Amino acid sequence: MKLLKENKREYQPFLSSVEQLEKSSNGEYKIKVKANLPLSKEQISVLSGGNLKIDLLSFSQKINSLSNPMLVIDAFKTEAKKLSFFGSTEIFYIDDKTNECNPINEKTDQKLYYYVKNFLKNGILDWIAESRNPKFLPWDVDAKAAKSGLNCLVVPIFSNNRFAGVLTALTNLKYLSEDSFEYRTLITILNLTYAKLEFLKLKDELNKTYSEYQILQSKLFNDFKFAAIGELTSKSIEEIGSPLQVILSYTDLIQKEYPDLDSEAAEFIKSKVHTIKEILDRLGNFINKSDNKPKLYACSINTAINEFYKVIEHSLNADSYECVLDLEENIPSLLSNYNSLKQILINAFSLINPLRGKGGGMIIQSRYSNETIIVKMLFTDTIDELSNEEKEFGLNILKHLMNKHEGDLRINNDKNSGTSLIFSFPLKRKMRE
Repeated sequence: MKLLKENKREYQPFLSSVEQLEKSSNGEYKIKVKANLPLSKEQISVLSGGNLKIDLLSFSQKINSLSNPMLVIDAFKTEAKKLSFFGSTEIFYIDDKTNECNPINEKTDQKLYYYVKNFLKNGILDWIAESRNPKFLPWDVDAKAAKSGLNCLVVPIFSNNRFAGVLTALTNLKYLSEDSFEYRTLITILNLTYAKLEFLKLKDELNKTYSEYQILQSKLFNDFKFAAIGELTSKSIEEIGSPLQVILSYTDLIQKEYPDLDSEAAEFIKSKVHTIKEILDRLGNFINKSDNKPKLYACSINTAINEFYKVIEHSLNADSYECVLDLEENIPSLLSNYNSLKQILINAFSLINPLRGKGGGMIIQSRYSNETIIVKMLFTDTIDELSNEEKEFGLNILKHLMNKHEGDLRINNDKNSGTSLIFSFPLKRKMRE
């Protein structure tokens, strides 16, 4: 019995898939495959190993010897170019404060930057992060790019099971198996690079923390000295006050017993003693006087937001203005006082002034990340509807209040989506003079 099989698979002509035949130093000939040809799944599997010249050990040793993040990125881009199927490669990280996707490389191509920024705006990055798989997306940042036939490979990056950023690589491929040699090599050098970048970031934070520790230690030592001086001065005031009172008493007694004594001299002595007492009283008040500024204590930002909501709830309902609270649980306490936090929230609400009879809505979010408490207020109204004087006055008040917390204020304003105010409160505060 004879079994006939029909093969319908199509293959490209041999010459069209070969650029040239090159001779190596040892006399052997190698086929150099064209990099700009679209490859099928079968071709990629055949090319596993290929003629790629990547030494992972040397690359690992090289980046471990670098201490500048920009040099690490340059080394990664150089190594990635050896994977001839990939063009420009960049690494983007997610900013925990602003939730924006920013490039690590300061010289990133602006087209690629806006391309990734649009991903974030349209929710594509969230989709990639949820799938946890690489995606090929059309490179259509402009008309010229759309005609190039290129695609953008987007690989999600996770750190401690948290979505930390993406790798982008321009390529003419439409598919690349995750089991292929090229993809596994790309992921390996990416993991080595990102681990080094994370190490440099942690090292920089550790150096800053150690520097702050030294400043705090020096400040604490000076505080002890000033406290000792203050205590000594307070006791000295008490010791000086008693003899002065004796002088006053004896001056009055002498005036009564010796009425013929020069009264002007006695009054002069009394006036000088009273002057000394006033000076000592002012000095004592300065040492013992409680600070007029509000006392700082541990405050829950969520408690402040909930109390603020209770104040404005009636007005919101009367104006058909919806408010949603999206508060993260178990946020650490903030060193502040509730009056100051309420002032920030009330002034932020007054700055936008949403209660104009038009309806709408707002969202108040609280998050904790990287030793920073972030409060985000999103309004459907825009700040553009206010006069310049109102905006300038309101922003100056908010910036002044945030400066007291050594925090930061960011404003994003969009005619279509509204206005968002982002407040960042650091848990670690610098020592004040």
